[in-house]
Amino acid sequence: MEGATIGMRLLLVDHGCCDPPHSRVFRCRDWLLSERIEVLACGPASVSALAAPTPGLHGIHLRDIAAANRTFARAVRDGNPQAFLDTSPTIPAPLLGLVRETARQAIAEAVDGFDPAVILVLHAGIFADLAVETGVPVAIHVGPADLPAARQDERVHALVAAALVSAEVVMAADAATERLLKAEWLDAAATNVPVAGVDESGGPALAAAVRLAARWRGGGGGGRSPLR
Repeated sequence: MEGATIGMRLLLVDHGCCDPPHSRVFRCRDWLLSERIEVLACGPASVSALAAPTPGLHGIHLRDIAAANRTFARAVRDGNPQAFLDTSPTIPAPLLGLVRETARQAIAEAVDGFDPAVILVLHAGIFADLAVETGVPVAIHVGPADLPAARQDERVHALVAAALVSAEVVMAADAATERLLKAEWLDAAATNVPVAGVDESGGPALAAAVRLAARWRGGGGGGRSPLR
């Protein structure tokens, strides 16, 4: 939005490949910019860590690490967030730990360098709790297949559950996901979970959730924010 005043900074963490220029995270960045939110994207990059950095992206460089597991390497390379979420619970514990430590460092570096007011995590996956660890207010957008994927593995289930109850705001992609979150994953006080897609029409709702997370800092807890 040319000439618009930027109101806040947001770190946008995705579980899908964030290679430019056509990755979803860059489209989402444009939608949020139209809502006067400056965005730095952070997520899996299929290119080498030695490649020239992409403006607006702090990559989580997993190509070399993922090479140890053919299925996971394909999920990173192909860029589909659902493939990444489905595959994460199946990889051996040492590899999962290495992936998460790489992501932890990348997210921390992005926070230190960009100083965001809020982190918005797309998908309830293995990066969500790492965003919470930073101490920055967090909003998590939960996709339709995220929770079934997390249930595949006890380790991942625990990580996702902890992130959801610790985030300032939890959003759902659709009504069925909203019902599942309220019934099985969130605190009993989670009376209202915003529903919006990750698309251009959902941009205003995403922006509203991000701003609410910033206002509700310290109130804590997966839907315990006063979304009424």
